Amino acid sequence: MVVGGCHQCFVGSLPRPRWLIDAIQKHERKELSEGEMKESYDDAVKLAIREQELTGVDELSDGEQRRFSFLAFVAERLPSFRLIPVKELMNRDAEKFVGEMNLPIDIISNPVIVEKIRRSRPLAVDEVKFALKHTSKKVKAPIIGPYTLLINSWNKSKSGHVYRSPDEAFEDMARLLREEIIALRDAGASFVQLDEPGIGNFCDYKYTSWLLALNGWKVSDMRELHKISAELINRTVKGVGGVKVGVHICRGNWPADEAHLSKGGYENMIDEIVELKVDQLVLEYATKRAGSFDAFEGDRWDGEVGLGVIDVKNPRVESPEEIVSRVEKAKDVFGLEKKYA
Repeated sequence: MVVGGCHQCFVGSLPRPRWLIDAIQKHERKELSEGEMKESYDDAVKLAIREQELTGVDELSDGEQRRFSFLAFVAERLPSFRLIPVKELMNRDAEKFVGEMNLPIDIISNPVIVEKIRRSRPLAVDEVKFALKHTSKKVKAPIIGPYTLLINSWNKSKSGHVYRSPDEAFEDMARLLREEIIALRDAGASFVQLDEPGIGNFCDYKYTSWLLALNGWKVSDMRELHKISAELINRTVKGVGGVKVGVHICRGNWPADEAHLSKGGYENMIDEIVELKVDQLVLEYATKRAGSFDAFEGDRWDGEVGLGVIDVKNPRVESPEEIVSRVEKAKDVFGLEKKYA
């Protein structure tokens, strides 16, 4: 479906149905077998696919129904990472950010590097193959981006015996995700979306500062991280062809109170964003917290643009007119032919 010249698709995850959450909890309590759990996941994915089909989108995903989170699932797949509760990683420097940002440290875990990074098994290939069996639509594959994964996973005390510093992990991290992109392409994915909320946090550095303190990173200037993010992404996609690749830059989805989330436009990160060697930028554009697209004026980006025009943090359902209005406001900056909504 093309509305007003824009292709329609979902950015990534869809809410899990209550019955799936119940099944996961029963499985954790050993009250549900592996086969029964797999059947529940399969049913949830089929439902997510059908829901997207009914909206008339051009391209869909499996709704990420099988993943605990976009970040944590890496540790569920690969032994190079271990899922460690954030409260076990906390230190005095990191603690000062908890109250200010209302961070839910008791319920979140990070994938932490504990072995040399290697792709010992696929991350999302099986998800794509399953989805393609149950739809005639194009299937996109959202996976974690290299910068966001690195800044969350290299921890000085837990990872230092493998990589003495984050930069020593650059090439292995890029290779891991490059191999996955190629495998997703070969499995039939039409689009691979690298999720990079870490770049979105450059607008005010609050969350970034907490991660640096939590993991023992040392940088003399925050702009160093901008360069690292662009370098990692460009290394990851170098030499990849035959599939569209995009970078999704969002502003976070927790805690529920938006007052604690990153705020600001794209001005502080624009120089690195426009240097990314990808086909599409997927940008948040449904909340005042994300600012405007003024930084892109003057044809600074010549690739495609995915506009996040539905505010998933607001329980109010926007009208079609509101959504169209958001798309139209970006028209003069990017040009209609470049936009996905």
